[in-house]
Amino acid sequence: MYQNVLIPVDGSEYAFKALDLAVDLAAKDNATIWLLHVVPHTEVPEDIKKWAEIEHVDTPTALYGNTVGDNILTAAEDRASMRGAEKIEKCLEHGNAARLIMQVARRIGADAIVMGSRGLSDFQGLLMGSVAHRVSHGAECTVVTVK
Repeated sequence: MYQNVLIPVDGSEYAFKALDLAVDLAAKDNATIWLLHVVPHTEVPEDIKKWAEIEHVDTPTALYGNTVGDNILTAAEDRASMRGAEKIEKCLEHGNAARLIMQVARRIGADAIVMGSRGLSDFQGLLMGSVAHRVSHGAECTVVTVK
């Protein structure tokens, strides 16, 4: 039934609960687990900006986001492997989380998106509408939200 299962991860407890469920679902069909982290457009700490200036790095925002994103994806990959996942792919994107989750789902031919009902930016979600809510209404495949 499942060939590709997309799991957006942001390092939150809800994302890791979703990952655990997704690994169990994917195992039944030997599906590929796709881990996705979306780096939001955020402000970089001043220390990182100063370091980037000294080292002549042009894009400290991307560098900072990539480092954090890579760490989150690695932690998710380790957790999925420990739970028995064998086919794991990782994807790092930059921008609007809901939009990119749906785009990646289409691009990989996801049969399902399994995601946490809440993430790290709950307050922002209250103001702008949650990512999970937008994905569940806009995705072309099954969306499972985990509480």
